[in-house]
Amino acid sequence: MTRTVELSSAPALGPLFAKAVIRTPFRKGRELPDLVVRQAGAAVDRDQLAAYADVCGFDLNDALPATFIHVLVFPLQTQVMADAAFPFPLVGSVHLTNSIVQHRPVLAGESLDIEVRAADLRPHFRGAQVDLLAEVSVAGEIVWQESSTYLFRGQKVPGVAADRGPEPVLPTVPGAVWRVPGDIGRRYAAVSGDVNPIHMRSLGAKALGFPTTIAHGMWSASRALGALSNRTPDRFTYAVEFKKPILIPSSVEFVAQQHDSSWDLVLTNARKGTVHMLGSIVPEAATTIS
Repeated sequence: MTRTVELSSAPALGPLFAKAVIRTPFRKGRELPDLVVRQAGAAVDRDQLAAYADVCGFDLNDALPATFIHVLVFPLQTQVMADAAFPFPLVGSVHLTNSIVQHRPVLAGESLDIEVRAADLRPHFRGAQVDLLAEVSVAGEIVWQESSTYLFRGQKVPGVAADRGPEPVLPTVPGAVWRVPGDIGRRYAAVSGDVNPIHMRSLGAKALGFPTTIAHGMWSASRALGALSNRTPDRFTYAVEFKKPILIPSSVEFVAQQHDSSWDLVLTNARKGTVHMLGSIVPEAATTIS
């Protein structure tokens, strides 16, 4: 039977991360909980929106960046992954892919109903992966959907992991070089609430297996969308795949190649050419995430 958690406001992420750390040694099993977390009537904090736009490179207006809505959804995702019945440790999880469907522009003054659940536990060649599915509605109308895939390294689940696939064919048009400062993890954490230690301090990142602090995947996805925000349609699907983490500080090259009304995006290390993120923006064609 589905267990539903109804929230009157977004949960504070610091205590959720702390609770998840405490529960880590006691996590058992390899099944996802049949759990739905909901928040009705979520409102946008305009100061937070302005700070987010500044960190991620969006113009500030009444239509919300599609990736900003992920910021509103993320606390509910965290609530699911911090739940005692969730089988894997939240801290140290890695964001692999993200797909957003914007069915129409969402306005800052609208009251948002949010619902999140976990689905499709499956193996990954580095551990186990899970989809966090989110749906945002306004007065019963679905306006935004998301599927976020997270990796839990070293975890074993039944099945055979998919092949890594061929190396991507990268766009060949010229790009723009962005400097990624050493404090971008802390700055994005301040506007998003995502205080995972791998983004905050090098010691925390090293304790979880990273050579140094890494940028949030959703910062890079947001920064890329922000660079094209005046060229995207009202209805679109934005899909990204995070490849190699961005060690900070560093410089990255952003390339966007247009094909008719769609875009192919790539973010690479400006010196080594290492691929950090692949993405696409396509006009929505009545698709939904389920």
